[in-house]
Amino acid sequence: MYNDFFKSITEQSEKFFSPAIQFNQLVAKNIEQLAKIQLDAAHSFTETSVEQLKTAAEVKDVKSFIDFNASQLSAVNKLSQQLIEDGQKLTQLGQDFKDNLETISKESVKAAKA
Repeated sequence: MYNDFFKSITEQSEKFFSPAIQFNQLVAKNIEQLAKIQLDAAHSFTETSVEQLKTAAEVKDVKSFIDFNASQLSAVNKLSQQLIEDGQKLTQLGQDFKDNLETISKESVKAAKA
């Protein structure tokens, strides 16, 4: 008798907390992916900055100055492209989060009606 009672309570608790657990897992996954995007962006920006600093340190004459300016333009283009790609990644991350949240919500409503 007590086993059935505890089993019933356990099952009800699992059903009740399941959406919250799924939501927490989704948020944790989203934070992890967001952190990865940010770390990758910081790494890329730092790498480009250091490259440009090294190139600037090598400027010794007019030709090397012209080459440096050309590399600056290239670096700006590279960073602009990286920003666009990061924006697309963030947009996709947000869309995936929304889709997964809708799925969790629909499953919760379906389970509540059952």
